[in-house]
Amino acid sequence: MNGLKFFIATNVVIAFFVFASCKNGQTQSTDKPVADTIPEVLKEDTLVETSVVIVVDTFETGEPLKIHFSDTKKPEDIYEKQYYKSGKLFIEGSVANDKRTGKWIAYYESGQIWSIGYFEDGLKNGSSEVYYENGKVRYTKNYEKDVAQGLWKFYDPEGNQVGEVMYENGKILWQKGNPEK
Repeated sequence: MNGLKFFIATNVVIAFFVFASCKNGQTQSTDKPVADTIPEVLKEDTLVETSVVIVVDTFETGEPLKIHFSDTKKPEDIYEKQYYKSGKLFIEGSVANDKRTGKWIAYYESGQIWSIGYFEDGLKNGSSEVYYENGKVRYTKNYEKDVAQGLWKFYDPEGNQVGEVMYENGKILWQKGNPEK
């Protein structure tokens, strides 16, 4: 069923770009869509030049909320971007079989990185970092199949370490300092 949905969505996008490439009933000489028809958030995105673009979800205003990019040679390999209402990038990363995979990066609306984490088959897996909006590390953490594992370190907004928590299989083994700050 997902394959059928993807096929239909891809054909809708292709039809959109074919229609958009026509101006006053005349076909443009380029394979790229007319710049005025590209959603504002994509005008500077280089993925548009090499990918099939599918707007998966929109805000009530019609502006893109979630967009999938895929290579025409490997349509199952999807790169997803989600946006704030302002059009600024919120989060991005790879999707396989409708699940997050690999590196994902989230951003504050200012454009500053909020967090970097890794996923495997939709589950948090590996190290992650979360940042204050000033760019300083807020905490570092580790997951194994979506379960807290290993040493987590916590920092204040100035970058000073304020606490540590050791996890094993999601349970706290020990804690020191004040990780709540």
